[in-house]
Amino acid sequence: MVEQVEGHERSALASRLVLGCTKNYVEPQRLRNTPITLIDVFDRPGASQEIQENLAKCYPDAKRAHLKSGGNFPYLACANDVNLYILIHLKQFAGERYSPYVAGCEPVTG
Repeated sequence: MVEQVEGHERSALASRLVLGCTKNYVEPQRLRNTPITLIDVFDRPGASQEIQENLAKCYPDAKRAHLKSGGNFPYLACANDVNLYILIHLKQFAGERYSPYVAGCEPVTG
């Protein structure tokens, strides 16, 4: 961890600290027409069941991605699985004006 911290510039560390310590709230109604994918982990989720249920209520149209394991940090424990879900999520934006380039994802036509 020390090596990772020392590998970043001060400005990057400062901005991460500010973002991490700032109280923010995204109003779900502002994201009504935004495609959302929620990733659920079945073993030791980082959020309580109540928080997960409230999140699902806020985004009823969200797609759900399920992982059998991954604990509190699925993007570290199951990075390949999480990356696959991210690629699937991003595929719908292929070919749009500000779309990210994703190798192997062709624009959706029709």
